[in-house]
Amino acid sequence: MSHDVKKNKFLKKIIGAIGYKLFDKNSIKTERIVDQISYNAGDFLKILIKKKKIKKIIQVGANDGQSDDFLSKSFTQDLQAILIEPIEDAFNNLKKNYKIFPKVQCLNIAVDIKSDKKNIYSVNPKYYSYYKDKYQQKSVDWLTVLSSFSREHLKKHGVQEKHIIAKSIECKTFNQIINTYNYHDLDLLIVDTEGYDYTLVNDFIETVKIKPMIIFEWIHCNEKEIKKLLLKLKSNNYNFFKTGRDLICMQNNYLF
Repeated sequence: MSHDVKKNKFLKKIIGAIGYKLFDKNSIKTERIVDQISYNAGDFLKILIKKKKIKKIIQVGANDGQSDDFLSKSFTQDLQAILIEPIEDAFNNLKKNYKIFPKVQCLNIAVDIKSDKKNIYSVNPKYYSYYKDKYQQKSVDWLTVLSSFSREHLKKHGVQEKHIIAKSIECKTFNQIINTYNYHDLDLLIVDTEGYDYTLVNDFIETVKIKPMIIFEWIHCNEKEIKKLLLKLKSNNYNFFKTGRDLICMQNNYLF
C-alpha cells in the first residue's frame, strides 16, 4: 500500500473545502495521531466476523498475508476465504502464514477483466540489499506489496527501472473464480492491487450479480475514477466510509 496522499486531487479538494491546508505540518501530524487511535478496517472486520455477518471472503492482492494487511488480524478458524496473490515469493509466504486455517484456499494467479495472461511487475529480489541499505532495514520483503500491472507504479515509489522484473501471470475474472469455487454467497471482497483497484471494483459491480461488502484502497484512484466509481456504487445501493487508505462499501441495509 502507498502513502501517496499528496498526489490525490480528489482528497485535496475535500480537505480544501473544509478549511484545512493539505501541506500544513501540524495538520498532517494531527491526522497521523488520529489515524493511529481510530478504528481501522481490521477493527471493523473483527466486529462483523464475531457477529457472523462475514463468513466468506475473497481477497485480491493478499501479498504474504502479513505485510500491511488488516485481514490476517481479524481471521478465525471458521472463515472461508480465497486469497489471491500473483507474486510467487509472496504467495509462498502467504500459504505458510495461513496453513493453520483449513478453509482457506490460496491462488497464485491475478484477477483481471478478462481471462488471459498478463505481465506483472515487481522488484527483483537480487536487488533487495540495495533497498535494505536505502531504508536501513534488515528485511525489505514488504517490497512485494508494490507489485503492479503498471511498471510506472513501482518507479513512482522509488524503485529503479533496472531493479524491476516482469513476469507473465495467468489471469481469471471474478465470475470465473466465484463459479469455480462456489462463492455465490460471498460476504466480503477485498481489493488491494496497487493502482488497479478502480478497474477491478468497477468490473465487479458491472459483471457480478452478488453485492457483498467491498473494501478497496482508494488512494491510487484519480479524481475522475473515484467520482465515477462512487456514483456507480451509490446507484447499486452502496454507502461507504473511509478508514485510512481504505474505503469500506456496504449495502444500505447491511448493518440493520
